[in-house]
Amino acid sequence: MKTLNLFLLVAGWVLASMPVLHSQTTASSGSQGNAVLLTAEGKVDVFRLGASDWTPAQTNMAIRVKDRLRTGLKSRATLRLSNQSVVRLNQLTSMEVEPDESQGKNVLNVQRGSTYFFNRENPVETEFKTPRASGAIRGTEFNIDVEEDGRTVVTLIDGAVDLKNEISQVSLLSGEQGVVDATGAPRKTAVLDAVGIIQWSLYYPGVVNPDDLDFGGAAPSALQGSIQAYRSGDLLKALALYPSDRTPASEGEKIYLAALNLAAGQVPEALRTMEGARSPLADALREVVAAVKGQPWARSLPPATSTEWLAHSYHAQSQGRLEDARKAARAAVEKAPGFGFAQVRLAELEFGFGRTAEALAPLNRGLESSPRNAQGHSLKGFMLAAQGRTRDAQAKFDEAIALDGALGNAWLGRGLCKIRLGQANEGRQDLQTAATLEPNRSMLRSYLGKAWSNAGNKELAGKELDLARRFDPNDPTPLLYSALLHQQNHRVNEGIQDLEQSKALNQNRGLFRSRMLLDQDQAVRSANLAKLYQDNGMTEVAVREASRAVNYDYASASAHLFLANSYFALLDPKQFNLRYQAPWLSELLLANLLAPIGGGSLSQNVSLHEYSRLFDGNRVGFSTATEYFSSGDWVSYNSHYGTYGDTSYSLDANYRQDGGQRPNNDIESFDLWAKIKHQVTPQDLAYVQFLYAEADQGDIAQNYSPSTFSATQRARERQSPLLYAGWNHQWQPGVHTLALAGWRRDSFSFDDPAFPMTVFDGFTRRPVTRPYAIDYLSEIESFSGELQQLWQNEKHQVAAGARFQTADLHTESLSTRIPTTTAQNQDNDLLRFSAYGYYQWQVFPILRLIGGVSYDHLDYPVNVDTAPVSNVENSKDQLSPKAGFILEITPVTYLRGAFTRSLGGVFFDNTVRLEPTQVAGFNQAYRSMVPESAAGLVPGTRFETFNAGLDHRFEKTRTYASLDAEWLRSDGERGVGSYYVAGLLGGPTPFDSRQRLDYEERGVALTLNQLLAKEWSVGLRYRISEAELSSRFLNIPDRVTDLSAVNFDHQGVMQSAQFYTIYNHRCGFFAQFSSQWNLQSNQGFSPDNPGDDFWQHHVYLGYRFPRRMAEIRVGVLNLTDRNYELNPLNLYNELPRERTFTASLKLNF
Repeated sequence: MKTLNLFLLVAGWVLASMPVLHSQTTASSGSQGNAVLLTAEGKVDVFRLGASDWTPAQTNMAIRVKDRLRTGLKSRATLRLSNQSVVRLNQLTSMEVEPDESQGKNVLNVQRGSTYFFNRENPVETEFKTPRASGAIRGTEFNIDVEEDGRTVVTLIDGAVDLKNEISQVSLLSGEQGVVDATGAPRKTAVLDAVGIIQWSLYYPGVVNPDDLDFGGAAPSALQGSIQAYRSGDLLKALALYPSDRTPASEGEKIYLAALNLAAGQVPEALRTMEGARSPLADALREVVAAVKGQPWARSLPPATSTEWLAHSYHAQSQGRLEDARKAARAAVEKAPGFGFAQVRLAELEFGFGRTAEALAPLNRGLESSPRNAQGHSLKGFMLAAQGRTRDAQAKFDEAIALDGALGNAWLGRGLCKIRLGQANEGRQDLQTAATLEPNRSMLRSYLGKAWSNAGNKELAGKELDLARRFDPNDPTPLLYSALLHQQNHRVNEGIQDLEQSKALNQNRGLFRSRMLLDQDQAVRSANLAKLYQDNGMTEVAVREASRAVNYDYASASAHLFLANSYFALLDPKQFNLRYQAPWLSELLLANLLAPIGGGSLSQNVSLHEYSRLFDGNRVGFSTATEYFSSGDWVSYNSHYGTYGDTSYSLDANYRQDGGQRPNNDIESFDLWAKIKHQVTPQDLAYVQFLYAEADQGDIAQNYSPSTFSATQRARERQSPLLYAGWNHQWQPGVHTLALAGWRRDSFSFDDPAFPMTVFDGFTRRPVTRPYAIDYLSEIESFSGELQQLWQNEKHQVAAGARFQTADLHTESLSTRIPTTTAQNQDNDLLRFSAYGYYQWQVFPILRLIGGVSYDHLDYPVNVDTAPVSNVENSKDQLSPKAGFILEITPVTYLRGAFTRSLGGVFFDNTVRLEPTQVAGFNQAYRSMVPESAAGLVPGTRFETFNAGLDHRFEKTRTYASLDAEWLRSDGERGVGSYYVAGLLGGPTPFDSRQRLDYEERGVALTLNQLLAKEWSVGLRYRISEAELSSRFLNIPDRVTDLSAVNFDHQGVMQSAQFYTIYNHRCGFFAQFSSQWNLQSNQGFSPDNPGDDFWQHHVYLGYRFPRRMAEIRVGVLNLTDRNYELNPLNLYNELPRERTFTASLKLNF
């Protein structure tokens, strides 16, 4: 019945999701009609078919077939054709779109001037003609220059062209240029400077402060209107109001005119205007030209005016010196507080540092001084978008476009807003327009490529990202998006290569981002790279990469989620051995608290990747993963999740039915998770989580021999409910205050009519075991509250907090052995207080030091777990130091080390936590260290860890190697329910015995991974570990002297090796073969457990659908049908004991 209800719930989610999913995939692509004039900068005219004269063109005007369009001096225009192509027209350009009746296509007739053509929507063959040539371009991006005498130059950015005249023709490919002179055949040459060819289309910001100019007195009255428009921020109007027939009367006026020419993209004319001018202000404009073109510039004198400081700010940014750029912008503002362009520039840089609040004041001052500053309105739009106010942001971008249609950032912002609001096609068109306006900007092409990837068009996405890399080989962004595109299309090795290169280039984003934000970017890259490593079976490499992501940026939700998923893979599926439960839940809680709305799914079953939030609009999703085994076992994980405006939610339903590998080894479990997160203010996120879980199980502990088990014990557990409420206040990037409160109610029952009870027999003077009938019930109501402060900047990270936890425990126990019955009904309390502080210091670029300390106070009952229980309570206090380091010997070689101490808990108290779980990438959070199958629960255990690791990547051979060593120690004391019989005639009485357990585990692991070609990945991991467990009973009755049955020193030495080969074909087919060898020897056991030496082999075959929307996999486990005997003192996850067939299905919508 439970299973049926689960599938009804899942089916309901699917049906609820389908209409929304359908609406997202069937959005209209827009009408196919007339061309539309997107921008008209300066004098732009249209000659209508059938008209008698030219008339002024207006933005958003429809341009029909056979209408002619022209631009005047220092004017530009942008046209979107009916096939979604975008055409950019330079000054003094005349063009007509003519129909070709025979071909059913339109022909671009360029009579004169320069045009830039860009198409990604429907890349088809495009016909063009000029007075001297014609051709068919089989591509998507090109520039045409037609001189007064008809000389034609075609520069092909992407595609192919057959260029011809009446003499002959020549074929061109991407990156080539064709020239047709007045006489002679077409010829071709390589493109040496693509940016120089299209520099007329680039955007040049306003930097000249009119107050700095020397007009030889007061500014001429003829310039007053132009200067007033310039001060208001309207560069195009300032240019339009400058008298067209005027000759500059002073050097100051020459510089002013040159600045206006730059605003129109007329770089050669601007430079000609300043010929002979050697003043610092003229050099300032030359410095801006060098900045836009990415060229070096050497100043002869330090900046002295606001104009010089502002120009220097742009050039410092172009060279990656963002802090120098900000200082220069601040100096410009100090020199001229009323200079609007300088104030907006300072705000732009503060925003680049993630300092939104600090950016707001100069932005408001800038817009007050220059209310028509398009960059200022565009920046305001991005700030509103960062606050989640998408519609308000779009209105600001609309305003910026209306003021200056040539501003690519405004089109970018509006396009992202439209995508966020579910208008994917319209948003992508705006991104294409942005890339057309500023075709040399790698970032714009990267976003367009990402938009195409989201639309499922991998060819156009890949093309755009390739062009982004061609224009700026040092930009890491296209490599990041390319890697994610490769992952979606099953090209995992290529994705790893791109992301590793993206990480190496990350510092180049210093053009736009502060060092701290660069670390956050690096964290995003590391988290996504970890997922790619995991896809290739490189589990240890993946976990190390995710740990680095946390070290780069502790507030990275994606890094914490990947770590949570990594620890989840280490959990005992039957949830009996609990070593990794604490780090899993802690990392999951942190990921959910830190994740932004729309930054990914809250579902624990769906991976989170961090892209631009605006790409993720309102949506719902469904994910299911079900696996069946021929033994009759099966497991199913199902999720439904969505985002609506400022709210995200998820519902997870998970079911497991495992019949076990021996009698009474079965478990059936079901859990339901509901999570909701809401953006209360731009700085505040509220989070609520609900969990219902239940399990029914037999004897699921691991035993050395499969023939050793309890045939009678049963246990049931129900958590109903478990509630968490969290709050995340972000003061600024990297500075968060987190709060988490939790309340849970847990009921656990256990019954066994033949439980082996320890009885201390005073007659035989030794402990013996007798069968008792046990009926046990434990009910817990608990509360947890934690407050944490995160703070980080370029070199320092701090995580500090305090946690208070309390619980009321009610226990009922009935122990019976005729004629004796012990009935117990008692209440106990649990109290824990913890305070902690962790500090990371980037001492040098290659050295990071980590230090920390925690204090724990714990009041707890010594035995409420094993009947007969005890009401005795204990108290512990511990101050625990932490220390670690990460040394980057080379960019591909890391040495890490850590030492930690900590105090364990009783039940949930050391699991529900925000306190950092890792030091230098090594786990320090343990629910337990001794495997529960070997010793059971030990409350209040003291833990101590020593870890060291050396990681290296051989770049040329694509080999990954790591060597890790660990030394784990724990000691604890617990009460053990038992009985005492004083003599031959005495009856058994409950006895509260105490047991001390000391545990040590030492291990060394060597891991090798190798990428081969584009499809293969192989790996080998060898580990040797030694585990020692010492047991001593402390308060034994005087009459009992022989303790050999309960005092012991056990030792287990395990050697294991895993080998795997994975093949991923880009069509979606994949295969995996793995082998595992275990060799164990044991000492100190009675009867003897000699150990085992065996191999197991497993094989999988499967297919992944495009974009990983589905995956089908079949496999055979334990090919050779090999059983085994392993001592659970060495921690391991159970292997199949016989040959098993498995089939799984995953769906993601």
